[in-house]
Amino acid sequence: MIAEEEHKEISRITDCLGYPSGPQEGLDLEAMEFFIRSQLLKMGAEILERYINERLAVTDAPVCTNNHLPATMKSTGTRPKTLRTILGPVRTHRRRYQCPICHRVCFPADALLGVGKGRFSPGLQRMMAHVGAAGPFAKGSEDLHLLAHVEVDAKDVERTAEKVGDEVDAWMQSESGRARLLAAAGKPTVREAPKRLYVSFDGTGVPMMGEALEGRVGKNGPAKTREVKVGCIFTQTTVNNEGLAVRDEASTSYVAAIEESRDFGHRIHGEAIRRGLKQADDITVLTDGQAYNMSIVKEHLPQARHIVDVQHAKDHLTDFVCNVALEKVGGRWHQEAEQILLEGCIEDLMEMIRKRLPRSGPRRKRGQKEIHYFEGNKERMRYAAFRAEGCFIGSGVVEAACRIVVGQRLKNSGMFWSMRGANSIMALRCAILSNRFEDFWENRAA
Repeated sequence: MIAEEEHKEISRITDCLGYPSGPQEGLDLEAMEFFIRSQLLKMGAEILERYINERLAVTDAPVCTNNHLPATMKSTGTRPKTLRTILGPVRTHRRRYQCPICHRVCFPADALLGVGKGRFSPGLQRMMAHVGAAGPFAKGSEDLHLLAHVEVDAKDVERTAEKVGDEVDAWMQSESGRARLLAAAGKPTVREAPKRLYVSFDGTGVPMMGEALEGRVGKNGPAKTREVKVGCIFTQTTVNNEGLAVRDEASTSYVAAIEESRDFGHRIHGEAIRRGLKQADDITVLTDGQAYNMSIVKEHLPQARHIVDVQHAKDHLTDFVCNVALEKVGGRWHQEAEQILLEGCIEDLMEMIRKRLPRSGPRRKRGQKEIHYFEGNKERMRYAAFRAEGCFIGSGVVEAACRIVVGQRLKNSGMFWSMRGANSIMALRCAILSNRFEDFWENRAA
């Protein structure tokens, strides 16, 4: 009896959808799937349209305070507006209000629905932001059509993703500002103080449009890229059986922007405070030792243990081996020097290097530059001691961040970015990869 009733209900729904329910030869299951989906979405759009218009039938008159005393705005009837939603087009009838004093016009329903002056619903904006952050805008448009039966063009995806990205960046900056206020008042910014907090940052180039490169000089002539500064914050609680540091699972958050190092210093510092900088038992900074990194650490993180990434130190040593000592890479002298480096005996390493300096010429100048690099960073290269303390000595996390935040999205073949476009998409990716997008969206809806 129950099975018979279920069969009748399925037949009724099938009849409503307009798709034949009888036996067919050569049945095209895929065509049925897409057809039924389209019809269900159409029905859903009709239900949504009816529900919205019923809710919008009565709205309170807003009060205008546009450079004058408060005045209740007067209703001047309704105006239609077709919204594009994840279910399909929905036609709304919003009440129009006008101020009797300054004649400003507003539609409160647009704000209530979360669409503002645009025509995309919040759900569709969210989907477009995600596909725009994930890959090329044209591919995002194609994916939405295939996966969600949503018709938007690549430019729609681009504009919406950039708009949401701008909002994400502003929200993340405001969250950092809020964390600074809490920390300044002596209040915690995280529930549980991190045992060891790491702050790491690096840079990578992004191909830009011409207007973003005007007046900028590259290594070999006019610049073709702009440097993106990428930072990450993560925590560590334990070491493995070999005594090597283990990053806490899902503990990494990211920031990235094309901006001056002064501004980026405030950005990464704000994120570190939000993640518990003022509460952490131990703070470690990992960088490549570049001058601008040193200035950020000096200004914002003077209390931290500063470690120069061991791979960058190895690269400097390899450069000396190849171009100054003229030794074989991986040869006996190189291996001995690298072992001394890993032991953190930088004074002994510099002594080895000095003995291989030529008497004069460009090779000597190059070698002296490397000596200066090791001399300036020797206290940041005590690698054996740092490992004994259970610290990371490599900046692999931020190097991976450069790839996943920037490289995988902004550095594909044929891509060239505006400043606004690059920064907005990176903000989106940082929020998504940091598992913060849901928090942002809830805040946006509120």
